[in-house]
Order: sequence, then structure tokens, then C-alpha cells
Amino acid sequence: MQRRAVLRLGLGAAAAGALGKSAVCHAQGVQSGLLPLQLLRTGDIGGLPVVEIALGGRPTRWLVDSGATTALIAPALAATLGLSRLAPVRVATAGGAQTRERFALPDLPVLGAPGAGSPAVAVDLDAVLGEAGGALDGLLGAPWLRTVATRFDFAGGELRWSATAEPAANAAVLPLRWDGGLPVASLELGARPAEGFLFDTGNAGALVVFARRARALLDDAGMLPEMTLRELGGSVRVRYARIDRLGAAGWRARDVPAALEAGANARRGAHFDRLAGSLGNALFESGAVTLDGPGSRLIVELPGLPEPAPLPGGFGLVLTRRSGSALAIGAVIEGGPAATAGVGPGDAVLAIDGDDVRTATPAQAWQMLAKREAATFELASGDAPPRRVRLQRERFFPPLR
Repeated sequence: MQRRAVLRLGLGAAAAGALGKSAVCHAQGVQSGLLPLQLLRTGDIGGLPVVEIALGGRPTRWLVDSGATTALIAPALAATLGLSRLAPVRVATAGGAQTRERFALPDLPVLGAPGAGSPAVAVDLDAVLGEAGGALDGLLGAPWLRTVATRFDFAGGELRWSATAEPAANAAVLPLRWDGGLPVASLELGARPAEGFLFDTGNAGALVVFARRARALLDDAGMLPEMTLRELGGSVRVRYARIDRLGAAGWRARDVPAALEAGANARRGAHFDRLAGSLGNALFESGAVTLDGPGSRLIVELPGLPEPAPLPGGFGLVLTRRSGSALAIGAVIEGGPAATAGVGPGDAVLAIDGDDVRTATPAQAWQMLAKREAATFELASGDAPPRRVRLQRERFFPPLR
């Protein structure tokens, strides 16, 4: 994401991961500006928009991230394609400023994608997203989304690029400004005056409040569940709350699960200081949202506008892979269904609703759970006999008004 002496690498998914489809790119899809879209799921709600693009005779998977001011590429893909090296660059990450290699991209046959020779920062995306990131080959950021209208149809599983956008009669149209190359909307958080929030499709969850703005909110809050989450180049301490309302004229989200940064590294770039936070994909998963770059608008299409139904609750757990590739509980969130049921970090996950998931990836398990309000987990801990635990989704984060 932004070049000062640094580039901001957005990827807010990790900071929202405890809250939080891949696609095949056919030739006719590229010509029509339409690609299949899937969510790469990283947690309880939401996911990351991923498309497939054929390069070098094989499919490659790209995250479309409106919160990034640059393209990223996996070093392994750069080596496979024999891409030309460019001068290294300093990047601002959640873990602080770092020096990264850059490569010249090949031609990506997608409307709005960077042209041949455009720079891409080399990043192992599994360092950002864990095992889910290891399935990605690169990232397309905001500079190219600014030149076209990009419709993320999460409910229909389509990503559509076009030169212009025509809002549906029942859509909410929110003005955008471009701040250092990133799309920002002015939204009200509860009863507070409107502030700038980054529209960030690199945020799988609902809402992340950046450390500067979160400090004031946390000063007025009581005890909140918290967790340390891995980010690019480091880790971020977050506390979880439920915001009673968020939005602007034409769209109001209620009971929004939010991750409030409580221990972020201070040397991360100006956007983290200027903006209040980032809006994630979970807020729009029941419908579609269009980033109209040329028109500087965010077009929201959701059932029930202007006030859609609240997001589903969560199971209150994080999934991971442990030695031997076994699916396991990575962490539980205080006060959530998993914690209340006695689920603990390190528990092996053997089955979900009777389906064997011992060798499943966390993303595969979350995909199974995406539309389920409740699920039975078969767990094993140490030498104890396996046990079954029934978990029901709950909106368990403490309210923050």
C-alpha cells in the first residue's frame, strides 16, 4: 500500500482473522471483464476475494486488495516466470518498516490489472495469512482498481470490471475520496462524528479500528476479549467489541464485530495514523459492493437496505495446522461459545458434523462452516478420549457504543 519512503502493504485480514471463494479465469471472462470469484476464508465470517489468472501455462491465484497501494508477488512465482528484478523498496507493514525485493510483472490479461513491467513487491503471503496465504501467488492493489469500476458480487460469486458503474435503484451510494492512492469513505462510528475508513478487501472480517483511533475507544471501554494476531513482519494485539452501528446515509450496519488494535507497532506508515480503520468484506458478503474508481463512489447492494440484518455471530475460535498437518484449535476468544464449552488451544479437530477434517486446511474447514449456525466438533486433547462439542454461533463481543 503507500509510497512515502515506504509502500503500505494492506492485508488487514490477519487483524480481523478471528472474525473472519478462488476462481478460474477463462478467456471469455477476461474479454468480458468478468471473472469467477470465491472467498478464501480465514475465520468465522467473511473471506478474501481471489481470482485465477493463467500465467506461464499454469493457473495463478491473486488476491484483489483495495487496501494495497502496490502489487505483490510470491518470490516462487517470480522465480518460475524468470521476472526481471527491480530496485528494492522500503515498505510499511503492521510489524514496522522493512526492505523488500521487487520484480517487473508480466502482462496480466485482466481489465484494470497492472501492465507488463509494472513493479510488484516480493512477499511470501503465508507470512501474512498463514497457510491460506501459501495458496496465493500475488495481489492486485488499489492503483489499478482506481481506473475501473470493480463490482465484488460476493453473493453471486463474480468479480466484474467495467469502465463505468450504474447504481441499481435500491443501492446505497457513498462518496469516496482517494487518500494516498487508497479508497476512503466517511462513516459514522456509533454516535461519533464521521471519520475516514479505508475500504479494504484485504480485510476478511467486518471492521478493524486502527491503533490511533482505538485508543480513545478503549479508554471508554470495559474489559474486552483480546488476542495477539500475526501480521506482515510482526504481530498486532487486538481487542474485540461489538459496535452498535456504523455507516452513512443510505446504509447502516448494526452490531458490527470490530477488532480494535491495542498494541500495534508505531512505525507503520501515515495511513494507519490518518484513518480511523478499515471496512472488510464480511459487511458485504450477503450482496455486492462496487468500488467505482473513476466515479469516486462506493456502491452498496445488500438485502434490507438501508439497514441490513446484522452479521452472523461466531464460534469464537481460531483454526490452525499443527505438526503432522493435523487440523487444530489455534486459539479461543474469551467469552465465546468455544471458550464457554471448554475448547482449548491445541485441541485436535477430528470431525465437523461427522465429516472427517483431520487433514483439512483451516480455509477448507471454515468453508464448511460458512453457512452453519451451529456445528458439532469432534475434538481430541492429549491422551484423553475424543469428545464431541456442540457450538452455536453467538454475537458475544461486548457492546461498545
